[in-house]
Formats: sequence, C-alpha cells, structure tokens
Amino acid sequence: MTSPYGQQGTEPQTIGEIPTMWATREPGLVALRSKAGAERTYLELDERTNRLANGFYALGLRPGDRLVAWMSDSFACIDVYLAAAKAGLVVCPLNSRLTAHEADYLVRDSDPRALVWTADLDQVIADLAPELVAERVLLRVSEEADCQLEQLIEGSPSDPPAIEVDPDSTFIIGYTSGTTGKPKGAELTHRSILAIARINATSYRLTAYPRFALTGSMSFVAVIPAHVLCTLRMGGCLTIMGKWTMDELLDVLERDLITFTYIPSPLMSEAAEALARRPEAWTNLRSVLHSASRARPDQLHALVQVIGSRLVEGWGMTENSGGLMSAMLGHEYLGAGVDDPVFTSVGRAVLDISVRVIGPDGADLPHDGETVGELIFAAPSLMSGYHNRPQETASALQDGWFHTGDLGSMDAEGYIYISDRRTDLIVSGGANVYPSEVEECIAAIPGVRDVAVVGLPHERWGQTVVAVVVRDGSAAGIELTSEVIIERCRTQLASYKKPTQVTFVDSLPRTASLKISRASVRTMAQSWTAND
Repeated sequence: MTSPYGQQGTEPQTIGEIPTMWATREPGLVALRSKAGAERTYLELDERTNRLANGFYALGLRPGDRLVAWMSDSFACIDVYLAAAKAGLVVCPLNSRLTAHEADYLVRDSDPRALVWTADLDQVIADLAPELVAERVLLRVSEEADCQLEQLIEGSPSDPPAIEVDPDSTFIIGYTSGTTGKPKGAELTHRSILAIARINATSYRLTAYPRFALTGSMSFVAVIPAHVLCTLRMGGCLTIMGKWTMDELLDVLERDLITFTYIPSPLMSEAAEALARRPEAWTNLRSVLHSASRARPDQLHALVQVIGSRLVEGWGMTENSGGLMSAMLGHEYLGAGVDDPVFTSVGRAVLDISVRVIGPDGADLPHDGETVGELIFAAPSLMSGYHNRPQETASALQDGWFHTGDLGSMDAEGYIYISDRRTDLIVSGGANVYPSEVEECIAAIPGVRDVAVVGLPHERWGQTVVAVVVRDGSAAGIELTSEVIIERCRTQLASYKKPTQVTFVDSLPRTASLKISRASVRTMAQSWTAND
C-alpha cells in the first residue's frame, strides 16, 4: 500500500517527504526550537513548507531551477530548504560570512533563478554586481511578520504541491575546493542526503526522537544535510543556537534535555572546562561530535576525561553529502592516556561506507597503520558529480570510488589515520580556507611579485593563515607592509581567511616543474615560528 509520503511503505524517498511523514504520524511533535524557547511542530513545518513550495511555483520557479540561500541561522532557513525540496528546486548555500567579492564567483557559477537572503546580509547583497541580481527572483527574510518570505507563505495554498520530485535529482550544490583553482559545486541528490541521514544517525549514536543542540551555522554547506536533515529524519527536535556562549549551551542542554551536540575545535578546551563545572546540565547527553578541523590529542584527551566515551571523532567531507566516512565507536577512549594512538585516529569506516588506502598505481596498500597512501571511499551518500565540471568529476569518481586527495593509513583493525587533509587545505576554527583564494587577493596588491599561503598550527583555531610574500623590486615608490596586506584581505575576504602573519622573503621555493612548493614554504614558516 502506498503511503502518503513515500513510494514504498513509510520510508521517505525525497527530502520534502520528511516533515510530511512526521506531521502524519505525530503532528504535535516539536521539530524546531529557538534558543529563546520558541517552538514549531512538524505539522506547522509541513504546512508552511507546502505553502512556500507553492509560492515558489507561483513565482515561476520550476523543478531543476537553482536557488541561492544566503541566510543566517533561523527557522526560515529550514523552511526554505524543505520548501525547495518539495518544489524540486536545487539549493546552493552561501556562507553567511562571505563578502560580496567572495560570493561573486559562486553566484555566477550556480547561475540561480532565485536568491533568498536574511536581512542581516542586506549590505553584502547591495554590494553584489548588478548583473548578479538582475532578472532573478529575490526574496528578503526578516523578523517582521510582513517580510517578503512571510507574505509568500501567507498568500499560498497549504495543499501539498502537485510536483513529482525524482529521488535521484540534485537537491543541494555544496561548494567545496582544493587548494588550487576555483571552488567546485558537489551535486548532492535527495537519495544521497537521505543515505547520509541514516549513516550519520548511527555514527552519531542517535536513537529515535533525538534532541540536538545545533551549534554549527546552517550556512556552512555540511550542516543542513549532515545535521539538520539527519535529526529531522529521526523525528528529532533541533534547538537552533545561532550565536552562542558556553553558558548558553549548558542552559539549553539542561532545559531541553539535549541528547546530542557538536563542539568545534576552537572551543574544545573551554567546553571541557564548562562541562566539568556543570555536570548536572548534561545528564541526558549521549554523544558529542567533534569534527571539521583536527584537534590535538591533549584537547581530545581532556574532553574525554569529562564526557568519557560520548566523544564522536570522525572524518567527513562535502562530497559525501557533508557526512562522515569514518568514526570512533567511543569505547576506545576509555582508559587511554594522552599519548595513546587512539587520539590520532578518525575511527573505522561507518555504516554502508567502504574505505581503501591506495598507492600511486591504484593498488591497495597494507593495513599496517604505517604505510601512507591516498584514501578513497565508496558510499550511497556520495555526490553524483561536480556541477558543470565533467573532467574534475571523472578524475575524482573512478569506478564508483571517490578519490579524496587525503593521505593516510589504516591499521589491521580498520582504524584510519589522516596524515594530511588534502595537504594544503587550511582548516581554521572548523572553516575551510583555500590558499589559492587568499593568494589571489594578495597577488593583486601593487608591489607583490609572488606569494604563497600556508596554514600553521594554532592553539585555539587548529590552524592559522600565514602569507609568505616576495616584494616586486621594480615597483618604485610602493611601501608594502604586512599591515597593508592584512588590511586588503580584511576588506576582500571573510575575517577567518585573512593572514595572522605575513613574512617577506627574496624568493619562494619551487618544484622541478617550477610550481611553488607549499610543503617547503610550510617548513620554512614553521622554522621561523620555532625560532621566534
């Protein structure tokens, strides 16, 4: 018998069927809660997103059209995603911290039919090139009851939209990048995101009806598929933290009986201290995820000393629908000292995912915990390809295996150890910083002849951005200082991307093919730091 929300039984086949499933089963179940305590049930969420999906259609948007969502954390952000799913639209998220300069390429590459933004981003929207907003559907979201989005919802019917959505159609284009070239849009389908919802639920050790304190920004590409939709698929309640302090998080953990949350690297030490200070606030907490940027063993050990086996450490990426490919089970931490190798592992391959370590010839390498090769994986949650990039897709996806570019090893028990995350990628405070983007900004400054950007370890942020610059001796009359370079980056890039250190040299080390050797630059920068 066909269910009202799926093609088979009660299993949703598309993302838009998730709120309908729970609204049908338990209409009064709370789906969303704000830090201040405002609530929205699954029935309300389903009806609002039906209305918004119908409103999108009335505005002329059709299945397959792309919609840029440039939004800060709010109930409205989830409304937009779920309504887009019901309408067969493709969501292209932009980080709310990006400048107009940074967003320019992403908007041009995705070429959306619609642009939705929250009012706090009015100025960056105004700074976009006029042709990027011309002839597009524009929707501004604010807290006012009569904002454009609310007007569209109020003026549209609440019946389910009469639109058939293919489970294998693209739902999200998540922009990611290596360390060279322009960002690439990973195309994530309804089917792949539903797969990661199931996979992450087991990796995060969630039971049905989880209570999740959402500490990550929904404007980060991975947060909606890997956290928000995973929780909603399980019939859970999301408490949206937005900007938060550790005391506010502890208050929410206690008030909402939170079972799961996420701690970013910069707050690892602070979290361990706060949780130790108020153990009564988190008696219902079953698991705590740390991911994104790498944490030091001593930070992980300190957190385990407080929360024990609740810690979930893993390895994930946007191309895997934002989810994990490996994770620790938790028991490995019990009784482990700070020098135990357990604190350098990202765990075993998780449910439904296969991971291999291969050499340059593509052959599998020994699982001895020491032999380093490229990590590749196969998964039902894997992207279908890169948007408008057939060559990059063919290079990354080979015979069903995704070649990550990450180097690592695997031991005899299947535990994975990452040697380098795409070698040159800088992960600062959980956010990716692509050296080529910062280098392009600095290279445009008068008086710069050459530049290389690398990441160095940082006590709080995991890594910090360092620029090594060669002055142009022929540029007479130009005073090029570190202050000039940092200020230019501050105005052109998100704040976390600007260098915290600029060093001037006579020349940069290069490979035999005359490319700048970032590995050598990194070694140089580390030696300078050690000698300071």
